[in-house]
Amino acid sequence: MVAERNYPADLGMIRANRLALAEARIVEEKTSTPDLYERLGVQDIALETARGVQLEISGTRTPIRLIIGEAAGGSSDMGYVRRGGESQSWLVSGRFTPGKTTGEWLDRQLLDIPATRIQAVIITHPGTDTLRLGKAAREDTEFTVADIPADRELSYPGVGNALGALLAGLQTDDVHGREALGDNPGKPVVARFHCFDGLIVEASAWRTPDGTRMSFLASIDPARAEGHAGADAPASDAVRAEAAAINARLGGWIYTLPGHKTEQFTRRLQDLLAPAATP
Repeated sequence: MVAERNYPADLGMIRANRLALAEARIVEEKTSTPDLYERLGVQDIALETARGVQLEISGTRTPIRLIIGEAAGGSSDMGYVRRGGESQSWLVSGRFTPGKTTGEWLDRQLLDIPATRIQAVIITHPGTDTLRLGKAAREDTEFTVADIPADRELSYPGVGNALGALLAGLQTDDVHGREALGDNPGKPVVARFHCFDGLIVEASAWRTPDGTRMSFLASIDPARAEGHAGADAPASDAVRAEAAAINARLGGWIYTLPGHKTEQFTRRLQDLLAPAATP
């Protein structure tokens, strides 16, 4: 867990840094003079001028606290470090990649639902502006956009396919508590993704002074889930379990997604159409 947010951490980053630490070797002794630490980036991290990252690992026989400073001469294989509480600094070998911000340590993976599972996407803006697209069968390769005016056409064939694939490999840039929405966030844009197997994922997007913030909620369509399962009741149970797992992991959190993803979640029908012909 990332303690500052109480949110799951990126296990890959943790493993990479623990491995780098295990494989690190001292190359040579460097300065033990505090006035010279800044040159190596190993000042105490409490200082405003600190450029390093303090890596702490507990649960081992001997807890480790290490200030990781600059790479040596731009090398990715060697860098400067200093043990917390000690004056001596060192040049060591090793590929340390500690994130300097809380967001870099978070587990960025949100959802991974492929477009082949998506039957329909409905994006509703506050008011009456709604974009609908869908597929008749799972094996269809393109999403059909509904409600196209008679005198308009799509900007290009398959323009809606990117919306159907939004939940595949979806990642976040940062995670926040509900307070990120402020006291009066207003009504969100809501994108609902209906799966052929009955899973429904609802993505809500609010525009705030700090940018667009999003939340995710899963539910199921019981009739579709049971119809999809047929005689195989466990398949329906699996969809229920998936929805519960999504809510347990993502519920109650507010997310900042990459800008290009946020734009897709808030598309309007007009965005998918070619410019209107001039008289």
